Amino acid sequence: MICSGVWPAAWPGARPGIAAGAALLIALLGGGLAPTPAVAQDASQGQVRALIEARRHAVLSSEIPGRIARMSVDAGQSFKAGELLVGFDCSSYQAELDGARAQLNAAEVTARVNRRLNSLRSIGEAEVQLAEAKAQVARADVRKAEVQARRCDIKAPFDGRVVERRIQEHESVAAGAPLLEILSDRDLKVELIVPSSWLVWLKPGQRFDLRVDETGATLPGEVVLPGAKVDPASQSVKVTAKLTGEGVPSGMIAGMSGTAIFPEPAVSSLPTGSQGAGNQGSASKAGTAKP
Repeated sequence: MICSGVWPAAWPGARPGIAAGAALLIALLGGGLAPTPAVAQDASQGQVRALIEARRHAVLSSEIPGRIARMSVDAGQSFKAGELLVGFDCSSYQAELDGARAQLNAAEVTARVNRRLNSLRSIGEAEVQLAEAKAQVARADVRKAEVQARRCDIKAPFDGRVVERRIQEHESVAAGAPLLEILSDRDLKVELIVPSSWLVWLKPGQRFDLRVDETGATLPGEVVLPGAKVDPASQSVKVTAKLTGEGVPSGMIAGMSGTAIFPEPAVSSLPTGSQGAGNQGSASKAGTAKP
């Protein structure tokens, strides 16, 4: 590779060929950063790509180690909030809870007996306080065992569908192991990537039409919140929007994509580069004009 700006005299005719190759290389390298003419043209016409996503999405994990006794749902299946999704074999945790309750019963009996004996002047106040403290410890052990037992059943936090099932029945898992990936299919949002120059006019409440690629339907949408940071490489910003129709249309699911079409008056309100240059030229002439 030649780094010098002086072309060797021994290479007649090399300058045009190498110059053309260099121009092609610069064009190829620059193509990854600059938008293609089609993309730029679409943005200038008020059209940008859109992605439909679920507003509520979660990966449910195991809070306790144990063996899976029951899986109530499979991938793609719908469920309701509060429905049992995963059940553990909790015989050991239930046994711990039963033991903790028995310990609490014994501690409370001891505390009652000691209070009675203290009223008869048979024991001192210290023995009574010690018995009551042991009863408080036993109550805390019962609450802890109850929490562990409740973790044996994993219930749906919202209405939705199963994206992926990552575990099978009868398998043993460790605490923190991912079990199910779920999302809400009734609460969808729209994410747009728009030119940063649109921030001049793109505000919350701005209306647009969303043409969905997979279904061919055109749905009304509305900007909710422009992004807080501009990507300096692409000079674009992420915008969160929503669908404004009645409910979620049939067949609409997360992951679909489409084209957001904004009204032409809003897009045309942005000053063009030529207009800015003209203004600068007028200002320059005004500055050099003689009084």
